[in-house]
Amino acid sequence: MSAHYQVTLEWGTAGIDAAAADVIVIADADRGPESAELQDRAPRTTLVLDATLANASDIARAALDEQERLGDRASIAIVAAGDRWRDGTLRPNAADLLVAGRVVDELAELGIDFHSPACAAACAAAVGLRGATNALVAAETAARAAHAEPEGAAR
Repeated sequence: MSAHYQVTLEWGTAGIDAAAADVIVIADADRGPESAELQDRAPRTTLVLDATLANASDIARAALDEQERLGDRASIAIVAAGDRWRDGTLRPNAADLLVAGRVVDELAELGIDFHSPACAAACAAAVGLRGATNALVAAETAARAAHAEPEGAAR
């Protein structure tokens, strides 16, 4: 656990359960059902924000505003929603990683840059793929939808 970093990155329900932060950012590119589950599990005593590619800069600004309101360095946990395998376990995905990375990049632009190695990797991916991020997220979302089988379908 990297609790000494100001900004951390975790995944799924286990990540939100472990997130002890002043601000929790749920990174979910497609605003799927996982996002709603994470919202329900988030602590009620913390600011919870929903991040997508489109609003990453607004999310970073809201986190900075919360830090200013607190008058001290705010801890920020970014929780990438991911998807679920058939058995219900977490399936990390590139789309949510890129959303998380975009938020980390926007936070760094605002001066909040003491982030964990996982955040640094997500940010490097988002910055390195900046020109292709929207296309990559759309392609991954389309591929997941094309391969999804109805609930209860035999394999």
